[in-house]
Amino acid sequence: MALTLLIVSMEEGGGTLSNQSVPLTLAIVLLSQGASFRAGAITLSIVPLLLTVLLIWLIAWLTKVFSGSPKAYVTGLLLWVTIMWAFTQNVAVILQDPVWLVIGKTAMVFTVGFLCGSLPQSSLMKRCVKFIRTNISQRLAVTLKLGFVNTLALLLGYLAIGLITVIVWVITNQSAMMRVFDITNMQTGSRIVITICTLAWLPNLCLWAISWLFGSGFSVGDLASFTLWNDHAAGLPAVPVFAIFPQAVSNDILRICFISIPFVCGFAISIIELFLPRCFAIGAGKPEQPVRMGKIIGQFIYPVLSFFLTSALMALLVNILFGLSSGALGQHRLAHVGVDSVASSRVVCLPSALGFSVAWLLSVVIVAMVFAMRLFFGYLRAQGKISDNGTDINAGADDIEGESSHSDAPFSSVQSSIMGSTPEDETQTS
Repeated sequence: MALTLLIVSMEEGGGTLSNQSVPLTLAIVLLSQGASFRAGAITLSIVPLLLTVLLIWLIAWLTKVFSGSPKAYVTGLLLWVTIMWAFTQNVAVILQDPVWLVIGKTAMVFTVGFLCGSLPQSSLMKRCVKFIRTNISQRLAVTLKLGFVNTLALLLGYLAIGLITVIVWVITNQSAMMRVFDITNMQTGSRIVITICTLAWLPNLCLWAISWLFGSGFSVGDLASFTLWNDHAAGLPAVPVFAIFPQAVSNDILRICFISIPFVCGFAISIIELFLPRCFAIGAGKPEQPVRMGKIIGQFIYPVLSFFLTSALMALLVNILFGLSSGALGQHRLAHVGVDSVASSRVVCLPSALGFSVAWLLSVVIVAMVFAMRLFFGYLRAQGKISDNGTDINAGADDIEGESSHSDAPFSSVQSSIMGSTPEDETQTS
């Protein structure tokens, strides 16, 4: 922050801003934990999620280095809350939230970081793992594990897709961003440090990109809205990051492809897990084995539990992430910047759940078709139409009969000539 203010004050002129570096740093630390503030006409409540993640990672690392005991949690929480309270008394901006709410938010961030650092190696986690192994069947444990793994894989995959989308926005609209820099007469050094500071909100942009790509969109207050179908914008502030926001997609096929991404992801993951031997291993069994319908039907129950768990966790976490990514830049026309968390969660979670359902139904149809084919061939064997090796019995019998008739023709002619002779003929022949 000190370097940013120094470069900006040197290049843009005016008085020095370095004396504001500490108060602004304290305000940003509080903002990264959800405490909004107001500075003049600007009200900032959009949480820089990258700083939040780094702060949680820092607390988790300190927990691993020192201690993860309950006593360490209590003392660490008291120290953390005290430091954050001291921050609230020394900021140069007006905090929008009351002090008790700021303290509660900072305590929640510390708790999340402490749990991330202490739970993986705690005795409680070991006892939970032991309880699961001794009291829960292996099939059910694998089902629950796959539910959590699917949730993590989908979230990371969607965030990666959002990051790629943001990169495409930057490449496509970099000329517009340069025009904003020129309009504000921002010099090279200021451009660099402002761009670096903007990276703190990169996860927010990735979440907005996910909402836009999957069919919901996002808005900048009452001034602009961006979806796949329109890109209405009028009177936006001269903020460089606003210049990278996308235009509408005119190609209908491309829009359909974008909207279908969560369905395809859910379908692909489900198909792989349903038939992979190390996962659910759905199958009809070997033909020579006796058919047990209870076992056949039961193997489709566990995937339903796993996919239901994944859908529930996705709905919860996606709603939380979309809610955290949005906020305000003002009090009137910029009172809400970001996404509608409910609508955005719907376009992400519903197609993913539909992909799970279609894949599960397809597996049921495939197994049913295998049993139908076996019943059909078993019926043909019972009727004597085909042999055990699949050849046509009637066709083989006709061939054998034809061959025998042709091969017996010389012998039958000799037999008829002998049987048709009379004694006189035999005497004359003699």
